[in-house]
Amino acid sequence: MSSLLNRVLLSQRLQFLHKVSTLEEMVEDLGKNFRHAADDLADGFSSNPEKMWADVDTDHYDLNTCLREAIVVLKSFLIALPESQLGAFQGTVRRQSQPLETGAPSTQGMIRHRRMPAIAGE
Repeated sequence: MSSLLNRVLLSQRLQFLHKVSTLEEMVEDLGKNFRHAADDLADGFSSNPEKMWADVDTDHYDLNTCLREAIVVLKSFLIALPESQLGAFQGTVRRQSQPLETGAPSTQGMIRHRRMPAIAGE
């Protein structure tokens, strides 16, 4: 039913943004759970270490699944991106990937929870 509603109500662009947003939320939640469980296991605070190890294993599997899904979404985006915009996109990725110089304004603030970063050629 959800898939049908997405197809009827949401444009392809909104479907893409919804998928990216959902993946981001899932990774944040899974990462937080994974870190807490790993910290508890390392500190010896777990009353049930077997269950905690099972949770860590499950979260690890889910994080890997999210990574694979993110790769598929990125590849789909790159295939759909018009060739005329590919150079601008590559330039934006390179600029945002460079280490920051001391005193230079941060571009990392452009990426916010539930928002897409400004990307040239969007």
